[in-house]
Amino acid sequence: MPLPHFTQLQSTNVNYEPMYPSLFEITFVLPSLLQDEGRDALMLLENATNVDFPLTPDISAVDQRFKFSTRAYLTLPEKTHMEFNIKFNINVNEDGAVFVWNTLRSWYDKVWNSQDGSTCYKRDIVGTVVVNQHDKKGFVIRRVTYHNAQLMGIADINLDWSQNTSIIEPVEAKFVADYWTDEFIDNNFEITPDNILGN
Repeated sequence: MPLPHFTQLQSTNVNYEPMYPSLFEITFVLPSLLQDEGRDALMLLENATNVDFPLTPDISAVDQRFKFSTRAYLTLPEKTHMEFNIKFNINVNEDGAVFVWNTLRSWYDKVWNSQDGSTCYKRDIVGTVVVNQHDKKGFVIRRVTYHNAQLMGIADINLDWSQNTSIIEPVEAKFVADYWTDEFIDNNFEITPDNILGN
């Protein structure tokens, strides 16, 4: 193996571009009931600031014992659905409405309304969440689509007079999806119009 000098590193010689964790956008296809209310998915896209990216759930291991030794055999993940969190900026419009929080709360209320106890069918409360990670020119290098996404909860907003380190309040929402599609470019596979990421 050559010496670790920058002149011998392939990444340096061809000027590969690093991945940036801040270059992404999250698109929401809201449940039909929220669309009927006229909720704006664009407001969620423009204010989503953070998403955790759990895409490879841990595989379970089962031990097999013989006398004084064990062997491990991998089986399947304990669960095949996926939970993920998204953090949002929240702002107040000229009418005094906290529009991002209102959309999240309306979605939550369709699952279970704490004011009157009503619930809705799953088919009416599922949406789609698409996370596009891109490079500096906007070329999508990875796309994760969460299918049948449901809103599980909204983190508490804590009001505190003594809090002066974080004076702007974000809100975090917890989602669960039945399954997800993970699309990325892999040079070990042929890229065709059918499997290339759409840009």
